[in-house]
Amino acid sequence: MGLGVPIPEGGLARPRAYRMTIILMAINLLVYAVSSFENSFLGIGDYWLSIGGFVPLLIPNPSQWYRVITSMFLHSDLFHILFNMYFLFIFGRSVESSLGKYRFLALYLASGIMASLFHTAFAFIEGPASYSIPAIGASGAISGILGAYLMLYPGTSLLMVLPVFFFPWVFWIKASYYILFWFATQVIYGFARAAGGTAVFAHAGGLVAGVFLIYLLADRERIAQLRVLRNVAIFSYLRFGPRRTRGLGKFTKSLFSTLLLLLLASAAYASLYPTDQGKVKSLTVMYTCQGFPYSDHVGISLPDLESQLSAIPLDKTRILLNRLNAAGLLYNATSGELNLVGWTADLPLRLVLGSSVITVNVPTTIISFKGFYDADGFLAYGEGSIATRTLNIALQGQSYKITEGDLLNYEFKISIQTVDLITLTHHTGMISVFLTLLSLAVVITKDRELAVVGED
Repeated sequence: MGLGVPIPEGGLARPRAYRMTIILMAINLLVYAVSSFENSFLGIGDYWLSIGGFVPLLIPNPSQWYRVITSMFLHSDLFHILFNMYFLFIFGRSVESSLGKYRFLALYLASGIMASLFHTAFAFIEGPASYSIPAIGASGAISGILGAYLMLYPGTSLLMVLPVFFFPWVFWIKASYYILFWFATQVIYGFARAAGGTAVFAHAGGLVAGVFLIYLLADRERIAQLRVLRNVAIFSYLRFGPRRTRGLGKFTKSLFSTLLLLLLASAAYASLYPTDQGKVKSLTVMYTCQGFPYSDHVGISLPDLESQLSAIPLDKTRILLNRLNAAGLLYNATSGELNLVGWTADLPLRLVLGSSVITVNVPTTIISFKGFYDADGFLAYGEGSIATRTLNIALQGQSYKITEGDLLNYEFKISIQTVDLITLTHHTGMISVFLTLLSLAVVITKDRELAVVGED
């Protein structure tokens, strides 16, 4: 979530002043405990990632819009959840003290939603695969809190702790400089494709949303009261020195505006001249395996199927689609309709193990299958049942030992639609343009109206 560990100066506000922050932290921690229980609380379970992660490719499907909310409360591992909750606590309590709990909650949720839309609008930079990878975490919503904090408390001080050769380097920094530097890294990493799988444009979008939303949601009377209290130094968790001018400093405002203009130009380009990302399929997979029902949604871009199928989080879904693909039933069908009954074969599966690619034959029986194919030769609708084996892979010395595992019986129904990424990028790009313009206007013209503690 951030660079280094920021620590606010002084004590804390009374817990009553940031009750919603504590509630949101508790919900996030509870959801993490439930979703990571199967992995000894070290990482999220594949099932939860599959049903709750935000997948840009599924936006055209209204039944999947719930993922915009659920993805905010899921975290990938212990480090992810603890770091996010630390930042929510550090910055959320001050913002909630200025907004009140219900406006704070609205800011949190709306920022997370806009972060997902930004992530979708800029997904073209990472390529087609980024549309189908589940994104999770509260970072987008917390970025909105950072954006609000930047407008409310740009002149407060944070004590930074950075590890330098195993020794802590401790120094003071203005909150505006810290947040702006973090925002710049998200934008730069995003355009340089150096994020390493992190949804940095979701972070940037969340902060942009927070800047505008704080203008909409701010309680002007409360801000006026906080300014008075600040002048008599009642709030001990803010650092007070000489009287400060209101709003953002010239350097902060100039650099922040430049970064917003860069995002604005890129979002406008994506919306007006969207890149053709090729054919992308959205799969709805409903099946029973060993008598247990499952429902999953998968995004796949053509023609590179194998690498994307191998990355499907839920193992039961991954096995089913891999077997259908190896049997030639998912893609490259020879006719518009295909029916099979009682067909048995050793299906060749390509496994990437380290630097080696190994082909293994897996005995599979297509008990029944009925499929209809679209103009791309991809399955549009299919149903049936199959029996197949899992594979057990064990590393022995410098080689891998592969043996057959459990027998799995599937009954399935798969419906697939082609998603128009150009239209998806256009619509989310237009929303991003509009929001960035509004946030830019707030930064340039409304910073003094919002600031409780301005910069020197």
